[in-house]
Amino acid sequence: MAATFERERAVAEAAVLRAAILTKRVQSSRVHAVSKADATPVTVADFAAQALLISALHAAFPDDRFLGEEDSSALRRDPALRDAVYALVSSSADGPASVDDMLDLIDLGGAGAGGPAGRFWAMDPIDGTATFLKGQQYAVALALVEHGREVVGVVAYPSLDPDAGGGVGIRDRVVDAPDGMGVLLTAVKGRGATVRRFPSLAAASLASSPASPLPPLPPPPPAADLRFVDCQRSSSTDHGPVRALAARLGAKYPGLDIWASHVRYAALVLGAADAWVRVPRRGDAVFCTWDNAGAQLLFTERGGCVTDLDGREIDFGAGRALSANRGMVAARADVHAELLAAVTDVLAAEDDKEAAR
Repeated sequence: MAATFERERAVAEAAVLRAAILTKRVQSSRVHAVSKADATPVTVADFAAQALLISALHAAFPDDRFLGEEDSSALRRDPALRDAVYALVSSSADGPASVDDMLDLIDLGGAGAGGPAGRFWAMDPIDGTATFLKGQQYAVALALVEHGREVVGVVAYPSLDPDAGGGVGIRDRVVDAPDGMGVLLTAVKGRGATVRRFPSLAAASLASSPASPLPPLPPPPPAADLRFVDCQRSSSTDHGPVRALAARLGAKYPGLDIWASHVRYAALVLGAADAWVRVPRRGDAVFCTWDNAGAQLLFTERGGCVTDLDGREIDFGAGRALSANRGMVAARADVHAELLAAVTDVLAAEDDKEAAR
């Protein structure tokens, strides 16, 4: 019988909601970004959200480990930035007791390495910082990983239309209304997925927004009508083979072009897209654990199937990146095998062309 993980789910939902509401408030204000070593942006909200997430989880589960996108090095170098983050964190209930506690909590995630044994919490405090800065779609993602497999996933989409999905679709766009938007998706391994509308910023309580079960996804459309989701701006993905795959099926590519990884998963979970195929641009390209953990469980619990390009289950215990897997095929279960076989043929044909040159 599947474990219930009821306490873990409840603590995770409350922590993600608290962090997401903080980020939503920051997004509606004037947000400043700093650049990390890899030239990607990070904001005060990224640091504050990670601190809040780890603070709540560490208090409830002191023996658990953490894996988070951010570390505190930029805050330790910049006292003004550090103090701005602490002002945000200290305004929330159950936050760190001091600046030093906040920095240490952030580093529990930033220094985390995951691993195949035991359990840890993987988190992306803001997935889609670039679109967050524009007032567009982003996510706050959290997953409990046990022995390399997701067992609990909670992802907040603070600016997503609660009625998005199906024929409505999910797109990067500026969201003007601070209230009335936002969904919280939750899944527990073997127990399905649920959706909640975001409570108002004033209420900020799960009690005011009951969870509704998400029914299984309907059967996929014919191959020519499959809706692919992807990000054309991604430099880590080789879009050529995926475009060739869609052309072979007679489908449009991409049907949805979305920046943030977890928002692409939301398109799959909520029925706005049917498939996401990811081929690494380079042989050594890998994808970050926190960009995928949690949302994959949401999709599989609703009836999706996710493997790598070799048909293997995704291993979340490989470290800070999904280095044990090559690429990804995420699709509705009824069409996954067909897509995996087709992309295998496309890649083999490309290899043959390359060998003939």
